[in-house]
Amino acid sequence: MKKNLKNVLLAIGAVGVLVLLFFVFRPAPLDVDVARVQRGPLQETLEQEGKTRMHDHFVLASTVSGRLKRIEIHAGDPVSAEQVIASVDLLPLDPQQRVALEARLSAAEESQREATARVQQAEAQASQTKSDLERANKLGEQGVISRDALEKSQTAAKAASKELEAALFRSKAARYQVEEAKAALLATAENTPAGARTVSIHSPVAGRVLRLIEQSERVVSAGTPLVELGYTPKLEIVADFLTTDAVKISPGMQARIENWGGGAPIPAQVRVVEPLAFTKISALGVEEQRVNVVLDFLSESHSLGDAYRVEVRVITWQSSAVVQAPLSAFFRRGEEWNVFVAQGGKAMRRAVKIGHRSDLQAEVLDGLKEGESVITHPSNQLAEGKMIRVHQPQQN
Repeated sequence: MKKNLKNVLLAIGAVGVLVLLFFVFRPAPLDVDVARVQRGPLQETLEQEGKTRMHDHFVLASTVSGRLKRIEIHAGDPVSAEQVIASVDLLPLDPQQRVALEARLSAAEESQREATARVQQAEAQASQTKSDLERANKLGEQGVISRDALEKSQTAAKAASKELEAALFRSKAARYQVEEAKAALLATAENTPAGARTVSIHSPVAGRVLRLIEQSERVVSAGTPLVELGYTPKLEIVADFLTTDAVKISPGMQARIENWGGGAPIPAQVRVVEPLAFTKISALGVEEQRVNVVLDFLSESHSLGDAYRVEVRVITWQSSAVVQAPLSAFFRRGEEWNVFVAQGGKAMRRAVKIGHRSDLQAEVLDGLKEGESVITHPSNQLAEGKMIRVHQPQQN
């Protein structure tokens, strides 16, 4: 009896030792962070540094040869339409200079006719987009077209309206140039009184002085640039993208202007992707082929001025509901994308297919289901079947 009890005690002790050894020498579980696969909105974007610029620049030049009086305005000053910017006292002209003034008048009249034609074209475009918008509003109320199509019609109508406004200002500027050329030619007539032999240079639009090219009093010849003006209400953004990225961008795409110095991002829209690329040397000394992408503000441009630095984020694709997971969970294994899924306290490797990507998330096309937990930032210690200890799941 005592011998049997002794054997039982020895067996229990041996089992206890084995259990103790198992817990002492078993591999410790690996601490991991996980995130849930969720369904939600996703945007694929392209980001690039850009600058603002005024769509319409006007370089005011002397229409006659003479003595320029000192210009009293300064860079940054606002100017109103028809404001006198500079004055030039005429010098005696020879017949050759008079012929040049007549040629300048003819050129100004040609420019005015061209500007008038552009106004007519812009009016027709604005009328067409207005009709398209009215039709789209009716179809939208009936649920025939999507919200995206309706928004495109709205933005097209706004862009056409702004283009008409710019065309009208260019036409007005061309008319002023004709009037100044006529005044300069009239002032050279031999019977012109001495006090009337001063030609005034007027601002064609209300805007702001960007640069004084000439300020001090001196003798200038006809065509000498004097002042550069900018039409401030028509501000645009230009950013140079790599050509490999620019092929993904098309007119009408939505964008955001970020890190401009203010609060919330400013909505914008791509107006044109310029067809001609150029070579640019990067900060690392690498030659890159780039192309300018021009965007319009869809709301006010706040306190931004000409040549201000901004960051442009163009939305090349977006969806309101896609299955997605953090980019930090994916890794390459050969030609396939893989993730580790947390299942029953173990890491299980799984091949997946991904689609569009944002800065932090990726669209999951196959291999994962909504609600599953994937391990983020998997380390080299992680392997198929490895025991894991999961931290609190992260919210995407």
